[in-house]
Amino acid sequence: MTAFVPPDLTGLWRREVITTPAGYRDDTTTVFWLQTRSWYADVRVKADRPSRPGATGFADFTDEELLGLAAVQGFAGQLTTTNDVCLWRRDLDYQPPSSSPDEAKFAIEGEVMIEDGIHSDYQEIWRREPGSLAPLAAFELDDDAAVPGRGGLLVVAGEYFVEMLDRPVSLPPGVSLKDIVAAAVDAGKRDDAIAALSMRISQGRIGPEGWRISLSTFPWLEGGPLSSGPATFDPLSGKLQTGEGPDRQVWTLIDSAEPVADLARLWAAPASP
Repeated sequence: MTAFVPPDLTGLWRREVITTPAGYRDDTTTVFWLQTRSWYADVRVKADRPSRPGATGFADFTDEELLGLAAVQGFAGQLTTTNDVCLWRRDLDYQPPSSSPDEAKFAIEGEVMIEDGIHSDYQEIWRREPGSLAPLAAFELDDDAAVPGRGGLLVVAGEYFVEMLDRPVSLPPGVSLKDIVAAAVDAGKRDDAIAALSMRISQGRIGPEGWRISLSTFPWLEGGPLSSGPATFDPLSGKLQTGEGPDRQVWTLIDSAEPVADLARLWAAPASP
């Protein structure tokens, strides 16, 4: 088992298709997997996910739409490799925990990776996005006294990022998130349904206008900035602060593939409009 994954596994990967021998095929779900030297994050949003222009929160979605939002998948943690096998450890998971390990064989040809499941029979084909090889960095959310025990991970690969902030409640294993949300809605406990959906996963790009969200489990955030205020990074402590007021988070650098001082350029002031 290697301390870091092979270099040709790093970067931002977009899934092109998943198939099974039984005839299942999906090439419409938007799937991104961002891989640093050891830490990763993955987010999967179906094409028919509810969309509500002008929404500012879950309160703007109907009960039926909340069920649609519960179909999203996303998870993060550490990836380890042994020969041609990957094992994705899920420290954070949008869906309830599963007893089946996330393990697969992989083969890479240039910018394409083929993944074949070990514990279930499927094949996924991935293509690496240009501009995602460097820098590679991972940050862990500092302990948040406002939400004790909440976890979080921020990973960066070149021009891309994925941020994950855990929900304030734990989910029972063995059921789907959709089942949990449906039960809460049926019981008239809409607030419980929203709490179950409240893991924030945001994927996006770092460009001239700063860090912009392209895909999120909070759909109303898409197209906007990752942080509600300026972000600052201290190379000496490895601490990153994002947001302001109730949205403020402090992150600690846990891995970097380049000198820490060089990461400061990621938070340079965005270009003026």
